[in-house]
Amino acid sequence: MKSLVLLFRTSPTSIILVTLCGLLSGASSAGLIALINQALASQFSVGPRVALGFAGLAVLTLLLRFGTQALINRLNGDALFEMRMKLCRQIVATPLRRLEEHGIPSVMAVLTEDLFVIGAALGVLPRFLSNIAIALSCFVYLAWLSWPMLLGLLGIIALSAVGFRLLSRGASLDLQRQREHQGTLYRQLRGLTEGIKELKLHHDRRAAFLTEEVESTAWRVRTLQIRIGDVFAVTGSLGMLLSFAFLGTLIFVLPGLGWVETPALVGYCIAALYLQQPLQAVMEALPILSRGDISLMKIQELGLTLSSSITAAKENPEARPLIRDSFQTVELAGVTHTYYREQSDGHFIVGPIHLRLHPGELVFLVGGNGSGKTTLAKLLTGLYQPEEGQILMDGQPVTAATQESYRQLFSAVFADFYLFERLLGLVGEQTTSQVQSYLSLLQLSRKVRMESGVLSTTELSQGQRKRLALLTAYLEDRPIYLFDEWAADQDPAFKDVFYTKLLPELKRKGKAVIVISHDDKYFHVADRILRLDAGQLVPSAELPLAVKERAS
Repeated sequence: MKSLVLLFRTSPTSIILVTLCGLLSGASSAGLIALINQALASQFSVGPRVALGFAGLAVLTLLLRFGTQALINRLNGDALFEMRMKLCRQIVATPLRRLEEHGIPSVMAVLTEDLFVIGAALGVLPRFLSNIAIALSCFVYLAWLSWPMLLGLLGIIALSAVGFRLLSRGASLDLQRQREHQGTLYRQLRGLTEGIKELKLHHDRRAAFLTEEVESTAWRVRTLQIRIGDVFAVTGSLGMLLSFAFLGTLIFVLPGLGWVETPALVGYCIAALYLQQPLQAVMEALPILSRGDISLMKIQELGLTLSSSITAAKENPEARPLIRDSFQTVELAGVTHTYYREQSDGHFIVGPIHLRLHPGELVFLVGGNGSGKTTLAKLLTGLYQPEEGQILMDGQPVTAATQESYRQLFSAVFADFYLFERLLGLVGEQTTSQVQSYLSLLQLSRKVRMESGVLSTTELSQGQRKRLALLTAYLEDRPIYLFDEWAADQDPAFKDVFYTKLLPELKRKGKAVIVISHDDKYFHVADRILRLDAGQLVPSAELPLAVKERAS
């Protein structure tokens, strides 16, 4: 049971305490049953000591139940919090290429659907262990009353377990299929929100999307969910049926046979009735734990894990990567990267790339769609790891140990950028004045302002949102700037400002600037023009004549 291993590694002390409280609660409950059995056997002629003992055990049982529940609540809350933070940190640390291969919807499904399911499993697991502990304590008392009858009871429990296993085998496979369909449904619902404009504008597309995709997948999820629920309902009913069969045997069969004394029979009847609740809770927890195991498998498929020791501690400031404010050279020496391209049903290779950058130069990277420009940008910024070749910073190879520090050289605005509402990690004493100055420079001072490190709005046009992303890049003040088709959404007037004023200003400040662009009107601004063709860098001499004239 993977959930049990995970929870034990998360907080072994709490698990031991929960189990211990469950054992003590079971022992006190067994004591209560013994006192009740004694009172019934003596036809209620008991002294004040028995009554005081009953009251004391009743109070102790309630306190132990409360203590166990309080421990369970804290254990569940802590485990879910630490698990969520561990997954978030692992996702940030996972190579970008791996995340892209699995797809962002799969990552989101893990962070939402799977974490919710695992949280539910962790929530019932301590109660599961506590109820088992209570049952074990009662079994000790029942063994003292009559061990042959206990063997009969354990036999019935074993039959229930075997029946559950046989009936739930198919349900386990259905759980895996349901999780796969839920992932598909999550991607379709993401398409519903992101493609709402296109769906509204085309009736046939909307009808096909809702019926052929969303409705079809949702129906499969619904069918599997009902079938799984029915199977587990049958298994729960089977356990209850066998429990009633045991009680019926105790009440209507054994007294006539005379094999067992009446006090023992009464004690077993009371205990069997008492055990119904914890044993039923155990049976009801098993489906939830099975779903938790399936979700843990989905997390592992992403290359993530929750099996190691979970820690929610904040990042150690001493482990912060070195942020350099200058460099002499950054060189790509024979760097290559391969990825699968669906449109050609084959693998596309970028490289080998030989490229050297220096401070204070403005480089344009040009090429047709699909030529590998963005892939090269991700290699250059350290977001992709080279499959062959190496990246050199000031002549020193960038290794796995220094890659994080190397990435801190760059400020980038990619074509698929994300704009945070808060200026995270950028707020300082002079930030307000800098932001105001940059907002004026970017012609946004009338629409956006900053209050306590939070931008007043990000609900702007795509071009204006890119200007806010550029503001963030300015505040980062890194030695190298990369812009991926940044000017594509700008109006002609501000596009001219970007190419003729903003980029040269960055160059004058000693920044190395790489611009991915199709705007050949402004190629003359560049110090160098690099062209990618089918993943290969083409020498400048092979550029079209018009481009060379502008570049000169």
